[in-house]
Amino acid sequence: MTLVSNNEVVAILYDIENAPFEMLNFTLSKARRYQPCRTIVVSDWEARPEQKRWERLLRRPGFTFRQISRTYQGKNSLDSAIYDSAKLLYDEGVRRFFIITTDSDFVKIAEYLNSDTPSYIIGVGTKQASEALRNAYDEFFVYPPEEKKTTRKKSVAKEIAEPRAVTEKKPRAKKTVKAVSDETAEKAMKEVTAPKSAKTAKTTKAAKTVKKVKEASLEEGILMVNLPRTLRQALTERQAAEGVSMDELVTYLLMRGIARWVED
Repeated sequence: MTLVSNNEVVAILYDIENAPFEMLNFTLSKARRYQPCRTIVVSDWEARPEQKRWERLLRRPGFTFRQISRTYQGKNSLDSAIYDSAKLLYDEGVRRFFIITTDSDFVKIAEYLNSDTPSYIIGVGTKQASEALRNAYDEFFVYPPEEKKTTRKKSVAKEIAEPRAVTEKKPRAKKTVKAVSDETAEKAMKEVTAPKSAKTAKTTKAAKTVKKVKEASLEEGILMVNLPRTLRQALTERQAAEGVSMDELVTYLLMRGIARWVED
């Protein structure tokens, strides 16, 4: 089967024997950067029939899961089968690849994918991946992702040099009878006009807040939509079935709809 175009297909080569299901799920989320497109995930799915999660994964929308055939059984048989599948995809015109493994033997696959017309290869593996394997890719993601810790350092010398300022209290001047009377009258006037002023200020503040939110939404590319209850419920059920976030599901559906609209 010949694929439509190398720009419309992304292939994921999955070393199912050495990479857990969570690493594949992590890679699928990274592959969304190329959608709308056709995504083919290649591995020996029948080798892990005890994993019930594969059945749910096979029903994931927007992805094609291709079963590979091993020419022999034993050590490195899966590596050889994935290599053959990579060659087939490369010959079909695919030039975007994800490779999920920490095995350095997959370096030769990356080298083949760049042998004639260069491919864009993204690797996903653990932090134990060798430098040779990392350097064979255009990008490399470590799984699980390492959290960036931010520490706030204080300069003791600066705090000593710049001590906190001490506010001196100044004695208050005694008020005269006339001043007190004028102040009382002014306070009474403020109390009368306070409710109206507060209400006006609150309304003005709310209007400014709405305006800022709309401007921020336009600048950041955020689309705010009020969904009917039935549609919201359907999206929630679809989200639970697919095991993705609401943002990922809505983004996928919008991108697929836009792609179909462009094709029409």
